[in-house]
Amino acid sequence: MFGASYTSRWLTAAVGLPILAVAVWAGGWFLAALVAAASVVGMREFFTMLGRPGPVLETAGLALGAVAVGSAVAGGWPVLFAVLALALWLEQFGFLGRFAWRGQTAPPRAVVVAALLYVPCSLRFLCLFSVRETAFVLAVVMAADTGAYFAGHLLGGPKVWPAVSPGKTWAGTVGGLVAAGLVAAGFALFCAPGAWALAGAGAALAVTAQMGDFFESALKRASGVKDSGTLLPGHGGILDRIDGLLPAILVFAAGRAALGLG
Repeated sequence: MFGASYTSRWLTAAVGLPILAVAVWAGGWFLAALVAAASVVGMREFFTMLGRPGPVLETAGLALGAVAVGSAVAGGWPVLFAVLALALWLEQFGFLGRFAWRGQTAPPRAVVVAALLYVPCSLRFLCLFSVRETAFVLAVVMAADTGAYFAGHLLGGPKVWPAVSPGKTWAGTVGGLVAAGLVAAGFALFCAPGAWALAGAGAALAVTAQMGDFFESALKRASGVKDSGTLLPGHGGILDRIDGLLPAILVFAAGRAALGLG
């Protein structure tokens, strides 16, 4: 029923999850290096779908993406704000050059800033969370994705939003919510918040993750591509794997104090 992509999906997970687990446990620069690498690849995939800003600006943007993640370990928020401001001005100066030398009047689109906000500015929070918080977010989002995948394939049924993502079913959505809630509730064994509170947080993250998935699906359809990339067999690109994680991280960051998982 699942075919070759199912096997590739699990082989990729079998290789990637141990590396991710070690990085989360080690934290510091080891985790930051892994997050920076994922951010750079994700930004490049974003540029491919949204429109490449030119080789010089793109290279500068990717370097700034790595610096943005590194600022979670050293430099803090002032460095991150400087990265975003510098990216904005690099694009403004690029427009100035195009206007002055080529007569081009198309205004700057801030695509580099958008890429920075979309990928590294979200992922860098993983370097700021405690090990338990990071494990919670990753486990819940992975559970939501896995639950939706299996429930959707096994049960099928009506589509949630066919104009955006023809493959997503209501059965998959419910399966993802249940899986995320159960995994989240399991963290009550290791921390103070009650199982019901954690299950509710898990469900909220699952809904947020699906909206992130919908956004990337719409972006791919608008760009005329099936996957954001080919780096991960069975998954596609980095963005295909973390599209739901990106907004879920931000929602968790906004409400983490109430959960007290640290």
